Amino acid sequence: MKEQRILIVEDEGIAALEIKELLEQEGYEVGEPVDTANKVVEAVLGSRIDLILMDINLNGFIDGIDAAQRIKIMKDIPIIYLTAYPNNMIEQRALKTRPAAYLEKPVQTDKLLKIIDETLSFQTLH
Repeated sequence: MKEQRILIVEDEGIAALEIKELLEQEGYEVGEPVDTANKVVEAVLGSRIDLILMDINLNGFIDGIDAAQRIKIMKDIPIIYLTAYPNNMIEQRALKTRPAAYLEKPVQTDKLLKIIDETLSFQTLH
């Protein structure tokens, strides 16, 4: 079992469960997925999280980019954005938060796992 804990922030329940299952099969510790910015902030404050997979479009008034900005103020947790709605303005806004990666859905499983592994390995070194 890997000791890294990953939080999934995704408003599509089936997609969140698929990612959770994939990561657990790879040995990661994965908490219950959350679907709003407020819930992700609560999760970050309430437990140790080593990496966040953040959907940009979330339920509620605050999107994943705004949530990432709030998180970066509190803790230095790497964030990998996942989005089904690629848009240059959104991407530029997201990149200002210095994410570990910005990926368009559907993401290839191998690519996602490689980026997660590289991001967590880098965090361990620093």
